[in-house]
Amino acid sequence: MKSNLITILAMFSLLALIMPTSADAVGPLRSPAAIWAHGELYGTVGTPTAFTDPPEHSTDTLYNFQMSGLMGQRAISAAAPGDPDFNGGRWSVVRVIFTDQGMAVHDPDGDGAVNFELTSEEEVLDHMALGHLILEDTSIYFECPLLPGRNR
Repeated sequence: MKSNLITILAMFSLLALIMPTSADAVGPLRSPAAIWAHGELYGTVGTPTAFTDPPEHSTDTLYNFQMSGLMGQRAISAAAPGDPDFNGGRWSVVRVIFTDQGMAVHDPDGDGAVNFELTSEEEVLDHMALGHLILEDTSIYFECPLLPGRNR
């Protein structure tokens, strides 16, 4: 039961990442500059597609920082359009949490927001190896595209 609640909360956090901020917004849930991949920002369009089990097709890892302990770090994708192994926006979500050491490094002024953003999977894995981050599988799968060139 607790696992299901955590999964539901994480899914709402993911939706918050791509939800429009205006109450007047209608149509697709577009979010420019929402997800980092290979040091580049991509936009996305939220879809109502979520899977309770892994989809039959392959997925890419999406590192989600919504419940990380710090604000300001956008999600990071392991793959992007143009990569030979990119799976078209089907995601397996990994929750990222800053450790105490990570909070001291990423938020030295203690204001609750990152002082610099990580921008690639390589940086996530490097900072995990340094002891700054903990990675947790969420068993959350969903679909939304990465939109190159729509981040400005």
